[in-house]
Amino acid sequence: MAKSSTYVIGCKLPNGLSFRHGDQKIILAGANSSLLVNGFGMTRDVSAEAWEAFEKNHKDSKFIKNGIVFAVSDEKSLQDATLERSKQKTGLEQASKETAGVTEDKEE
Repeated sequence: MAKSSTYVIGCKLPNGLSFRHGDQKIILAGANSSLLVNGFGMTRDVSAEAWEAFEKNHKDSKFIKNGIVFAVSDEKSLQDATLERSKQKTGLEQASKETAGVTEDKEE
């Protein structure tokens, strides 16, 4: 199977990510994007060279290790990959009242 020249990137971080590759600035759509697939922002046509350099530089980052940001070769694969990762937490989700220790203010 031939190596893909471009990737489709899924990113569950709320505001996405941006990075530079040479003179090019690449912006990955995040969970606040209007184009979502199972809670992941979708960015099409990221060059394989740019993605592979980014992934190599950040291979030890939690967002790569935990599948919060990932690359696939086509949109069908993105559908499958986002379903597999849909329950993955980023750590940036809104806290519930209980976990944040919020109590209702009682009138005296």
